[in-house]
Amino acid sequence: MAIEYKGGKCQSCGYYRYQGALELHHLNKDEKEFGIGDKGYTRSWQKVKLELDKCILLCANCHREISAGVQQLPGKSPVENEVNSGKSSI
Repeated sequence: MAIEYKGGKCQSCGYYRYQGALELHHLNKDEKEFGIGDKGYTRSWQKVKLELDKCILLCANCHREISAGVQQLPGKSPVENEVNSGKSSI
């Protein structure tokens, strides 16, 4: 349901063929309340949707490249990407 809610494809490159290769990336790690895939917890769909709204859906490759700083978040400037990743020198 989370993948469908987030559009069903990588929001960077458009990959959609295998759901197992799609991952959620929190746009601001300081706002993360919980990991969507955390095991052992039961949460309402409403609470999960609130957390999903803090994320974008990425394929594994784009997720790794964004985390490494090789690729920018879709629709963000390089400065915004550094600030959100915690790598800013500002």
